[in-house]
This record gives sequence, C-alpha cells and structure tokens, in this order.
Amino acid sequence: LDAAGGVNIAGNAAEVDITTTGAVDINGAAITIDGTNSSNLTVTGEDKSLTLAASGGGSSQTVTINSAGTGTNAIDINATAGGIEIDSNGVLSLNSANVINIGTDNVGWAMNIGTGRYNTTTTIGSSVGTATLDLNAGTGGIIMDTTGTVSIDAAAASNFTTSVGTLTLEGAAGVLVNSTGGKMRINGTGQSVDISGTNFNVDTSSAVSLDA
Repeated sequence: LDAAGGVNIAGNAAEVDITTTGAVDINGAAITIDGTNSSNLTVTGEDKSLTLAASGGGSSQTVTINSAGTGTNAIDINATAGGIEIDSNGVLSLNSANVINIGTDNVGWAMNIGTGRYNTTTTIGSSVGTATLDLNAGTGGIIMDTTGTVSIDAAAASNFTTSVGTLTLEGAAGVLVNSTGGKMRINGTGQSVDISGTNFNVDTSSAVSLDA
C-alpha cells in the first residue's frame, strides 16, 4: 500500500483492528495518536519491556507527560509488583505548587535520604521568611550521629527540654558553657543542685554571692 499523496484509513464509527503475530513497524517524520476515550498502550508478554524514549539528543529534547486532570492522582505511576527507579545525569527537581508528600503511607519500611552520597551536602528546609522545619518522632526517638562536629545555631531565644527523664550533656574532653550576653543561670527551683568534681573553681572579676 503506497501513495505519494498519503494513505487515509477511516473506520468512522466502526473499529479499525490491526493484528499480527509478528511486529508492527510504524515510521514517520512525526507520529500522532489521538483518542477521545480512555486508552492504553500495554505490553502483555512476561519479561518484556515497554520503552518510551527521545534518543536524538540536544539541549531542547524532552519527554513530556501531561494531564489536565484535577484529581490528586492526575498522573498516576504504579509498580504493582516491583519498585520505581529514577536516575538522572543532571539535576533532579521535584516541585509542586501545593503540598509535597513523600513517605506518607503507613508501611513498616525505612525511608532513606542521601544515605549513599559522599563528599556532598544534604540540605533540608529553607531559612527564607517564616519557613519552619518540624522534626517529629515516636517512641523510637531521634538519633543524630556524625564522625565530625555538630553545630546547632539559633537567632532567637531557644530551649532544649525533656518532659520526662534526665537530660544528659557530656563531653569526652570537657563541657564548656558560655554566656556572651546577660546572666548565666543554673536554676533548680524546688530541686537540689549537685555540682561534683575533683576541683571546683569559681573565678570572677567582681563579687561572689552565695545565698540560701
């Protein structure tokens, strides 16, 4: 079937069925497939793959998937038996004009972020405007470990409090507590204050006052 002016196959309201036990090969400068009803492109053979690719290259080449749907799953990607892997040789951006949910399903598996990276920085949160970083954990607690230093800085009054149990601050080479402005207070109102040590030194450039 060959025509210099083109080939038009019209089924009108009836079905157009192309069936073969071999391959179907369609080539063209541009290919457009449109449907006015729900449609699918499916590979049903076991251990067979479906590839959607733009392989020509160039800075403006893209693979675009669009949906005009307004539901929460307007674009729905599911792996019913295996996983989903997304790799990029450049920047990988995930943005939304609304809430972004990652790992919100109630399943008993870990969520890993940045666990395989090295010589890089993992940044979470923003310091712009009224942005807030909220860390929550259940009875398993929050564990922070590092082979380097830990620095926690704030530009406003702050607290580190336990509602139950003891708060322990320990340093293998000592503990240094500084106040660069205002008073330094150790307050045990209604409780005992116990300071123990091999030596106890109090140095001041002014008076020392002990009241009971």
